[in-house]
Amino acid sequence: MRVSVLAWVMGATLALMGCGNDVGSAGGSGGSGGAGGSPAAGFQELYDQGLTRYVGMFDPANEPVTSETGVKTFQFAVPSDPAAEPRGPLCLRATEYTVDTREGASDELVIFLQGGGACWPEFCSAFEETNSLPPTGILNPDLAGNPVADWDIVYLPYCDGSIFAGDVDRVLPNSFGAPGESMGYQRGLQNLTAAVDIAVAQFPNPSRILLTGVSGGAFGTITALPLVRFYYPETEILLFNDSGVGVAKEGNPDFINETLLAGWNATSLVPASCPDCTSNGHATRFIDWQLANDDNFKMSALSFSADGVISVTFLMINPVNFTASLLAETERTTMLFPDRYKRFIPAGSAHTTLLRETSDNSGGGIQIGSLETAIDGVTVLDWFTAMIDGTEAWVDLVDPSVQ
Repeated sequence: MRVSVLAWVMGATLALMGCGNDVGSAGGSGGSGGAGGSPAAGFQELYDQGLTRYVGMFDPANEPVTSETGVKTFQFAVPSDPAAEPRGPLCLRATEYTVDTREGASDELVIFLQGGGACWPEFCSAFEETNSLPPTGILNPDLAGNPVADWDIVYLPYCDGSIFAGDVDRVLPNSFGAPGESMGYQRGLQNLTAAVDIAVAQFPNPSRILLTGVSGGAFGTITALPLVRFYYPETEILLFNDSGVGVAKEGNPDFINETLLAGWNATSLVPASCPDCTSNGHATRFIDWQLANDDNFKMSALSFSADGVISVTFLMINPVNFTASLLAETERTTMLFPDRYKRFIPAGSAHTTLLRETSDNSGGGIQIGSLETAIDGVTVLDWFTAMIDGTEAWVDLVDPSVQ
C-alpha cells in the first residue's frame, strides 16, 4: 500500500491534535506510560519546539525505477541557488541528497541511518556525498540467520556532517584535512525528514520498526526517534544504536550544547524542560528522557569499550576516560529501564559492527568490528537476533575485562 505524503501529514496532524502533552523528566514517569495516551504525545514538547517543521515539505525530483536488486533511489533536486527558500535536502557541499528503499516480504520496516563523520568550525571529517544501500551485514537479504532479511528497508545516506540534526548553512573547513574552507550546507534535519516522508509514503503501516544506524547515524537515531514516532505514533520501535550511544565529554556540556547543537541550529531538538539532558556533557540523559516518555520502544546500545573513532578522532579525549563515561552512563540507563535498555560492550577500540559480516581487517586503517564480534561466546548477530525475536537471550552484556 502506498499513500501520498500530504495525505498522511493531514491525517497525522488531526490524530495528534487529540493527544495530550504530558512530558516527564529524564528518568521519571510520564509520557505514554504515565498518561496512557499515544506514545507520540510524550514527545509533544519537541514537536512544539519545531522538530516536525519540515514534515511533508519536500518531494523527490524523480519517479524511481526498481533496480535488479529491488532498490529504488529517490533523488532531491539541487536548486540553482542552494540558499534559496525553502532550504531543502542537501549534502554538505551542495550535492543532491538521495534515499534508497527496498521492499521485502514482511510487513516490518528497517530505517537505517548511515554514518560518516561530523563537521563543525574547528573540525571537519565527514562524507560529503550520498552512497547507495549496501547489501552487507544486516542489510544483506541473503545473510544466513539475518532476522531482518525480509523486512522493508529505508536507507538514509549521511552526507552533511551534522548527525541528521543540522539546519544551518555556514562556511566550514574542507573535509579530511584538505586545506581551506568552503560553504557548508548542514541540513541533516531536512534530509532526515524527507527520508521519513518517503518511508511513510512507501510503507505506511508496518507492524514493527527497527530504527538503527552506525557511527554518526547511530548518534542520529537519538534525535530521529521522536520524529519517527511522530510519523508512526502507535508502532512498536526497536532502536539498535551501533557506536553512537550518546557519550561525549564528561563535565563539558558546552561541547554538546554550543559546539554541536547551537552550531548546527539544533537546540530545539532537545526538550527545553530537560536541562539535565545534556548538563553532564553527554546526551545519554536525553535517552533516559525518551525512555520515560515513550514506553513503546526498546533500545540496544552497542559500543566498543575504547572506540577509537569516537574517543580519539571526534571527541579528542583519552580512551580511558571514554571507557569510564561509557560504563557509568549506560549503567545508569540500564538500572532505570532494565527491561527496555540493554548494552553490548565488547573490549577494544574497534568501531561499528552491523554492516560487516566478518572481521576481515579491511577497514582502511580503522579497526572495524563485525556481526561475529562476541562477548562470552554471544555474537552481535546472536544478540541482535534476540532483540528482534524478543527472547530472553537479549540481556545486558559487558565484557568482563572492562568492568
